[in-house]
Parts: sequence; C-alpha cells; structure tokens
Amino acid sequence: MDTLQPPSHRTRHILLNLLFATVIVYLLFLVVWLITRTLFGDRWWWLFLLNAVTPYLLMPLPLLILPAIIARRWFAVALSIPLFVISAPLLIDPWFQLSTARYGFSSQGAPFRVMTFNINGGNERTDRVLAAIRAAQPDIIALQELNPSIAAALERDLKNDYPYQFLDPQWGVTGMGIISRFPLRPLAARLPGDRWIGAPQAVEIDTPGQTITLLNFHAIPPVGPPEYMTAAIGERERQAEAINAFVQAQRTPVVVAGDLNATPFHRAYHILQHGALSDVWQECGSGAGFTWPGNRTIGGVPVLPWFVRIDHLFTTNGIVCLDASVGPWDGVSDHRAVVATLAAGWRN
Repeated sequence: MDTLQPPSHRTRHILLNLLFATVIVYLLFLVVWLITRTLFGDRWWWLFLLNAVTPYLLMPLPLLILPAIIARRWFAVALSIPLFVISAPLLIDPWFQLSTARYGFSSQGAPFRVMTFNINGGNERTDRVLAAIRAAQPDIIALQELNPSIAAALERDLKNDYPYQFLDPQWGVTGMGIISRFPLRPLAARLPGDRWIGAPQAVEIDTPGQTITLLNFHAIPPVGPPEYMTAAIGERERQAEAINAFVQAQRTPVVVAGDLNATPFHRAYHILQHGALSDVWQECGSGAGFTWPGNRTIGGVPVLPWFVRIDHLFTTNGIVCLDASVGPWDGVSDHRAVVATLAAGWRN
C-alpha cells in the first residue's frame, strides 16, 4: 500500500510549515527588537525608525495566537502569548491613552484654547492656513515653519482677532511665530543648542485667571543620511532636556507647544512627559491624534498618511486640559495642528 500523502496534502503541509517558519522569524524579531529598545532606546537611526512605528510592528501579534494554538505550534504559542502580554500597552496606548491616568482636577477662570501648527515653510496658500486657524477657533497659536507670506497674512487679516503677535518669519523651515488674543510679552530666555529648526520663542501671556509662559519650539528632524540621523537622535534628546530645564526655571505655569519630531515611543518624548510636563493628549485627547505626514511619500517611498503623532502640547501643573483634538488640515502642510482647551487649575 502506498502510504505517501497526496500531492495536495504535501503542498499544504509545506506551505503551513513555511507560514509558521515566517511567524517564528517575526516573533524572534519582536523579541530582539523589544530587548534592544529597552536597553538602548533610540540610539541608532534604524532603531529610531523602528520605534517610530511601534504599534504597527505589533499589530500582527494578537492575530497569531489562536491560529498557533489550533495548529498546535507550541513554540509559536510560547513566544506569542508572553510577547502580547508584555507589549499590549504599546499596541493599545496610541488609540486609548492607557499609559497615563486621567487626572481629576479643579479649574478656575475661563477656559482658553491653544493651537500648535507646523504650517510647512513652502506653504504659500495663505487662504487655507487662515481658514484652518479660524475653523479651530484658538485663542493662542504657536506656529512653526512660518514664512514671510503667511506672516504678512497674519498681520493683515488676523490682526483684529489676534492683536498680539510675536513673529519671526523666515524663508525655508526656520520661521517661528506666536499670535494671541491676550496680551503677550516676549521673554529674553534662550535655550542652549544651535541645531533647533528656528530659534525657540518664549512669551508670557495674560490668560483668563492667570499669567502663563508659552514656549514655542521646533526640534531637529530625523531626515538625512544615516550618520546625521543618528547624531540628531542625541541632539533631540538634549533639546528635550533643555526644554525641561527652561520649564523648571519658570515661576508661572507653562505651556510647551511645537514639533518634537518624535513620537510617544521615543526617548525625547519621555524626557518631557516624565519631567514637570504632562502631554495634553494623554490627559484629555481622544483617539490616535496622528499629525504627520500629510504627503503620501517620504523621500519617494510610499507611506500611509497620518500615521504618527509628532506635534505636541505639554503643560505643567497649574494648567488643566479640558479637551484636545487634531485641528483641521489646510490641505497643504505635511502636519496637522493640535488644539487644546485649557484652564487655570490643579490636577488632583
């Protein structure tokens, strides 16, 4: 009697083995990556890029557990279940903000809205930028990559709504600006380092209920050859430490607004979030809050639009968040704004 399996059975068996071999390779990759991430943070450019897409790397993981059990692939089961337990917060947190407790708080004074918006230095569509600002109805706006065309439109068309303006427009990507419905006073503070994308701006603003300090910044981007990208990682972390030092030196509550060029899975973000600052999105945002990229290619490589959160608003205690959302897209910038309703108050 011929005990050989029919060709169709053999083919199915081979394909199943290949499939689970691929699963094992994926699971071992996750083990190595998570260990490397834990030990070294973002030290190398390739690790920084992997960490940027943390939830996407983990997405297949929960889908593998049941098939592995059904197929009795016990090694795959033994790897996938502990991996899922360990990494579940990294997978779930971008959509549900589980890593930070939602604080109780007491507020006083009228709420005010703050917006941070990287408008893209090459953006000449002043009508669309102004429309996005008006639609969000902020009281205070921190702008990055402010060019002279947009600055002129702000002074011409929004001066009645935002009479207090502190603008440093530049061609290219280094322009910065702050506009406000409330009185503001520029501060002479200068953050250390010469690799900021535009000089950070610091102002005092008389909001309802109290005077606050606002810091507008644009951190060094992870764009360039591998050597530059790796060097930029350490520089960005030093910039985050400089922001922390600035915040700790202030006597008034502080709002930090800007483009960090880092996601919540990067060390630069955690330097800020684990200092005196609190991310408003973790406090009162809803959903993923992705702000970048608006374009569908990066360096000619196709990408999904809006798949990471790199634009942030942070506050110290003395300011509480009532609501946070992603602002309307102007259809041109590669970023979307972040808008938060804040008030004077204390977290319990």
